[in-house]
Amino acid sequence: MSSPAGTAAAESGTHVSTRGVLFDLDGTLIDSRFAIIEAYRATFENQLGRPLPGELEDPSALMAPRPPEIFARWSDGDPLELENAYGAHYISSAYTRVTAYPGLRETLGELADRDVTVGIVTNKRMSRVERDLEYLAIDVDLFATIVTADDTQERKPHPAPVLLGLERTGLDPAHTWYIGDGPQDIRAGAAAGTRTMGATYGYYGHDTLADHEPDHLLDTLGDLLTHL
Repeated sequence: MSSPAGTAAAESGTHVSTRGVLFDLDGTLIDSRFAIIEAYRATFENQLGRPLPGELEDPSALMAPRPPEIFARWSDGDPLELENAYGAHYISSAYTRVTAYPGLRETLGELADRDVTVGIVTNKRMSRVERDLEYLAIDVDLFATIVTADDTQERKPHPAPVLLGLERTGLDPAHTWYIGDGPQDIRAGAAAGTRTMGATYGYYGHDTLADHEPDHLLDTLGDLLTHL
């Protein structure tokens, strides 16, 4: 599957080189499903006095919306107050259930060796991103920018977060990949003009991502290096 940039390059006989890679975080660089579900469960049980709805045990139901949207839909409590409680549960204990996907450190190291600019664009708040990276001993300085829910009113699949990542890094979208595990990531990257990769090892799977026609599908994070 070819991107418009790749097609134009082929027709002109030139090679489009990769200058930058922007990553989604949850389900792409780290597996945080158990941490996120645990923080939601604690919020529903402690703040609302009821169990987490069964539908929210599926991480794919939790990743695209931001927490206030989840609480607005699934409870009658104040969404912002519940988000604050959710965040407190996450950064106090739930984050310890986060793991790095195999090959994460090696992939980031190789990208740095190749002088590829790397950033993160996520719907998650910075306080939780920082706790995840600190816990996993991943140096934030590896990333030229980290765009979070604190930075844009719009969330993916809107292109605004990816566009902000491109602006902050000075990257040309035609020379940049946006990589994520969800349909919202593929749609946001494509709308921002980047090439896109779908991380099939994340929370949505091969078939769901293929339906949204990313430029490439990744079976493992390490596979990225063979496609740049």
